[in-house]
Amino acid sequence: MWKLTEHLKLTEEQGEKFFPRFRGHREELEKIHQEQRQLMQTLQEKIERGDEIKDNEIKSQVENLAELEKRKLEFQKKFILDLEGVLNNAQRAKLIGFERRLKQEIKDQMKEHRKEKKRSHEKRGRKKGFWN
Repeated sequence: MWKLTEHLKLTEEQGEKFFPRFRGHREELEKIHQEQRQLMQTLQEKIERGDEIKDNEIKSQVENLAELEKRKLEFQKKFILDLEGVLNNAQRAKLIGFERRLKQEIKDQMKEHRKEKKRSHEKRGRKKGFWN
């Protein structure tokens, strides 16, 4: 939350209005994500069991997943638009890209961590250690 506060440069007053809405928004998105995971898990279980997956099942699952994506996008759109009067336009614009930016930063950090770990293992492999 602090990263979001910092990124949007929220005033204390804005934070008091914004964060309760934001938490509610995140909870609703989590419900949608849970539905998506459940649909995917059902398919995965059928695949793992070797069950036949019929054309109408695939069509139904694709339509259900698409509907959930549509609901998610509509919900996000409504959330951003409803923040008029709470956040200024620049803050709402920053909020739109915040989650994508945060996910990318996390991916980049994980990638860098893996590289460092690999380099560390390679260095240890070249040296004679205590057990070698």
